[in-house]
Amino acid sequence: MSHRSWRTRLILVSLAILTFLGAAATGVSAYVLVQLGRIERHELAGVLTSAPQQPVTAADVLVDQPSTMAADPDSSTGAGGVSSGEADMSGDGSVSGAPTDVALDPPRAGDAPDGEAVLAGGPAGENFLLVGTDSTLGLAADDPLRAGHSDDNRLADVIMVIRLRADGTAAMMSIPRDLAAEIAGTSDIAGTGVVAKINSAYNRDRTTAGRAARLIDTVEESLDITLQHFVEVDFQAFLRLVDAIGGVTMSFDRPLRDQPKANATDPSDSRSGFFTGAGTHRLDGRQALAYVRSRHLEEQLPDGTWQRHGVWNDLARNDRQREFMRIAAAQVAPGLFNNPIRLLSVLDIAADHLSASDTLSISSDGLRFASDFSDIDFGADIEDYRLKLVDVHEPVRWSLGLDPQRAEHNQRVLDVFRGIGWDDIVEARVRVQVTGTQRHRIAAELSELGFVAEAAGALPPGVEAPPGGTVIYLDPEARLSAGLLASHLVPVPDFAGHDNLDANTVILHVGAEPPRIDPGYRRVDVPTAADLTS
Repeated sequence: MSHRSWRTRLILVSLAILTFLGAAATGVSAYVLVQLGRIERHELAGVLTSAPQQPVTAADVLVDQPSTMAADPDSSTGAGGVSSGEADMSGDGSVSGAPTDVALDPPRAGDAPDGEAVLAGGPAGENFLLVGTDSTLGLAADDPLRAGHSDDNRLADVIMVIRLRADGTAAMMSIPRDLAAEIAGTSDIAGTGVVAKINSAYNRDRTTAGRAARLIDTVEESLDITLQHFVEVDFQAFLRLVDAIGGVTMSFDRPLRDQPKANATDPSDSRSGFFTGAGTHRLDGRQALAYVRSRHLEEQLPDGTWQRHGVWNDLARNDRQREFMRIAAAQVAPGLFNNPIRLLSVLDIAADHLSASDTLSISSDGLRFASDFSDIDFGADIEDYRLKLVDVHEPVRWSLGLDPQRAEHNQRVLDVFRGIGWDDIVEARVRVQVTGTQRHRIAAELSELGFVAEAAGALPPGVEAPPGGTVIYLDPEARLSAGLLASHLVPVPDFAGHDNLDANTVILHVGAEPPRIDPGYRRVDVPTAADLTS
């Protein structure tokens, strides 16, 4: 019998441990791939739209300007938007968060010389259509969440667009299920389609792929944005996911409940089943689902009476859903990949309840997203956008429509999901007053490029004698707007200062030899305030 030295034994034990760990890791990896492979995938690649190129903005054409810009600077939450409290009370549109889209391959930025062509960048992000369905399959017969639902219905109870950017930031926007829209694929021989609440697009077809395709087309056509991926989850997925991550901690200033059922004697016997006291609580899956689905929240006053809490509509509910997603993600994401048991539980639930478009490679894309967003700051890096809406009753009663009085705001919100930052300067945000020679033709050509252009007279206001050639008049704060306009003009005109203009308005005076209007872009050098001539 041979006697091994302690060093030999140590080496053998170490090799055995490493072999065991390697086998275990291989087994876990195989299990993960098997679970990911179980996720239902739908053939939607032919319906979804490829990510478009990153639009060129004014920051890309100025020689001395960086190619990224901050979001709404008036935000009380940092670099963009209004505070969540203000937004929740109003139920209207706002933005929170900071970064805007950054191109994957930025040939536009840098120290390119004056006059060099500026090209559009590659896609800077992708839009995911996330749908939460109100299927009640798997819920108990007496479950409050069954109220008003049947196992046969597959209405889109939650519709959300999430933009994941190449720089690791994201933007969210809820699409209210009551938004009136022309349902895709319903046009008759006269070209007139059925106008209905947008979530009804998800209940017209028998298969998930058919429902998803119609909803994707309806969202793209109604809001003029493109969608690259589709994900669907149901009630049970949400409930089980919250339980799998150990619940979600939330704080409430006062006791809250959903409005009690008719003739209820127990204050907690509410329509959605939601009831909580004041303070900090860890919501389990049932409580969390009842909270995000509540439409009639009430709060208890110090005297014990109950009154309406906030706004009772789907807009307030959409706000709660996005808020809950941010809070839950912030609490669980940092430790999810360091907790194998919890991670495997989440994978089990995803395999049972999640479905996605075939544009997603579940394994490789999943790993990429996990890597890209492992260090995300859910307070600063997630932007929350809200459309401004109004009640409408025609042609669909008790529905919502985009507020025509806030059209500019809504376009800015939708622009974010087109790859344009909240404060980026693009043609549609620049007003051009055209004076001088051939002003009507020049204004018409600029309008075709997207500028808000109009013929305004023979001379700019306050200018008594015509300048020698073509000149762009601007306020010193309008360098970006003037630069974007100049990037389309060949040759680039002179620049001069002018009073009574704002950062988004410039005057183009056309001389005796009008410049050529070029749809492309060139780098331009716009004088600073100190160098502008009046």
